[in-house]
Amino acid sequence: MIDKLISKYNYPIYSINYIEDVKYYSLNNINVPSVTSILRHTNNKTNSNFSNTKITNSMEIGDLMHNYLEDYIHGRNSMKIDSKNFSIAKKLAETVIDNIIVNFNEIWGSEASVSYKNQYAGTIDLIGILDKKLCIIDYKSSYKKKNIEELEDCFLQCAAYAIAHDWQFDTNIDSIIIFQVIRNGDFEKNIVNKSKLNFYKEKWFDKLENFNVKIAKNND
Repeated sequence: MIDKLISKYNYPIYSINYIEDVKYYSLNNINVPSVTSILRHTNNKTNSNFSNTKITNSMEIGDLMHNYLEDYIHGRNSMKIDSKNFSIAKKLAETVIDNIIVNFNEIWGSEASVSYKNQYAGTIDLIGILDKKLCIIDYKSSYKKKNIEELEDCFLQCAAYAIAHDWQFDTNIDSIIIFQVIRNGDFEKNIVNKSKLNFYKEKWFDKLENFNVKIAKNND
């Protein structure tokens, strides 16, 4: 475990299941939808049916990168996989470590699950104190940088996590950062501070309402 990791809160471990193409977290035997499923099913730009989607190289690299970072933060020896995708994921993870994780004053949680009432749940990539502010980080790996418009769902995702964490643990999250790490070694920090974060929180609640209406119609 790296010395910056502090057991500030006892983050719960939820079981996960899928029902009709929606990912659910089980909270005391109550199924609540995941943040990512809510966004996917309320995004008119994409097809919400992913039931036949295969695991792509990009998805595998993203998963391997997250696993590597989780092991690093907790001081575990990462499983070494003799594959091209693991080599790519390791280099991306090292970029994240060198350019943001080492800058944290305190790390409160990594892959930390949170929930908001019985309405939704999700998993935060990283949360802690950065530049004297309580901050949520979301890692994204890709071939090219995304602009602000393309990152909107990422901002909404982190806004949902901020709402849940503040409600669940009585915190006051100051900012969210989307840390984009690119295959060529570049990276970019997309920072959303308090005032803009409130904007995304309001927009998230609109998404949540739309999702609930959609599910209710489908169940009629």
